[in-house]
Amino acid sequence: MNVKDSERKVKLLAEKEYGKCKICGTTKVQALYTYRSAQFVSDYIPPTLSPVCRRCVYREVYGTKNLNKKMKERTLDGEF
Repeated sequence: MNVKDSERKVKLLAEKEYGKCKICGTTKVQALYTYRSAQFVSDYIPPTLSPVCRRCVYREVYGTKNLNKKMKERTLDGEF
């Protein structure tokens, strides 16, 4: 199933900031994002997770295949 990019909400909060990721729980200086997953059920709005580290955001959006390639290209950093 292919999900439109407009249905996902990814926003870069800070390029380098000390914070704890809501998904994996790492605490370090890293890029922080807000992330809301795609809405597949019409009457349920998924929660917005903030702050989330770069690795977790790319893993949630692209899966595990080609994850490092997409991170090097920084494809999500331009979407606001």
